[in-house]
Amino acid sequence: MSGAGKSGAAIWAYPWDLHDIGLETACARIAEAGIDMVSLATSYHAGRFLAPGNPRRRVYFPQDGTVYYRPDPARWAGVEIVPLMADVVAQEGCMLAALCDRRDAGGLAVSCWTVCLHNTRAGMAHPDHVMRSAHGDAHLYALCPSSPAARAYVTGLVAEVSHTFRPDRIEIESPDFMGFSHGFHHEKDGLGLLPEDTFLLGVCFCAHCMARASGAGIPAAAARAQAAALLDAAFARAWPAAQFPDFPATGLAAFSRHPELHAYLCWRPEPVTTLIEELAQACHPDSALMLIDAAETWWGGIDLPAIAAHVAGVIHCAYTTPPGQIAADLAQARAALGPGKRLVAGFQVCVPPLAGAADLALRVAQTRGLVEGHNFYNLGLIPPARLGAIRAALAR
Repeated sequence: MSGAGKSGAAIWAYPWDLHDIGLETACARIAEAGIDMVSLATSYHAGRFLAPGNPRRRVYFPQDGTVYYRPDPARWAGVEIVPLMADVVAQEGCMLAALCDRRDAGGLAVSCWTVCLHNTRAGMAHPDHVMRSAHGDAHLYALCPSSPAARAYVTGLVAEVSHTFRPDRIEIESPDFMGFSHGFHHEKDGLGLLPEDTFLLGVCFCAHCMARASGAGIPAAAARAQAAALLDAAFARAWPAAQFPDFPATGLAAFSRHPELHAYLCWRPEPVTTLIEELAQACHPDSALMLIDAAETWWGGIDLPAIAAHVAGVIHCAYTTPPGQIAADLAQARAALGPGKRLVAGFQVCVPPLAGAADLALRVAQTRGLVEGHNFYNLGLIPPARLGAIRAALAR
């Protein structure tokens, strides 16, 4: 049942799509495409999804910040932030339980695709535990990895899901600082944000971060003042003008002439790494804990070499990566992970960014000899006929 090594290919899927397609029909399609694992959304956020792969819910608005299984109230007694079960589970049944039962009878492997800190519903209900900018403004879509309550919520999810269902793996998404770029409803920006502005707006200075950083000897108050002053300068200009023209090419070193801010930025991976360590400790040993990652996630405090000790591996999403860059990025991720860890390549099968079947085949071909598996996004968001492109890409 266990195993980072059980699946060669997986497909991300939403429970409502499996309900509407029918579990047996969906699993038959998935297996026909050369895929042997379903990565089922177990904790997820809101959105508006066009679903050509779904025969009933063609346009769907999922509930925000819910879980797709039945939480045990006793496990969550006295916990500040608790999971909310999605209505579709109460009304149509627990697809995670059904998939795991099918797996135990010889069916497809199961992974729990678990969104961690990206939760607007929980953020609005618990604003003291969300990320906050240098000016104190709340990012309500992002629980903060420094918040003890947010950490307890995410750790509780991983513990409950892994011990209750024993999935083959758990894929954690957004255990880090989400940043300012999000895709929120009707976002407005008349300033013309430069990369440095976007980055600084996404650096969290909430009370939990300030206390945690200060306790580590970081000059947090001075760092917040420097970040606020830099943003104020950007907001005061008539037209955008870079204060850090070498950002993001030089990474955090671009801010080195602001030593307090630079020290704070270099500290930021600490709450992320230790949260993932706690998730690994909470996870049942039968379930392999995998991080969903991508290029440039250092923006959110991901330190892959530090995290590698706590995960079974990484799903590196190369959704928009030019084909010629995929192998180099995967090699870099492999070097950061070190030996004995599983590396999986994640690809969209959506248009855009995908141009067609030949484009997908080219992208998958770049991974040969570099990865132990592939994940494809997403079953309900593509026409069933497009699954053939996955089959052809894997067969080459």
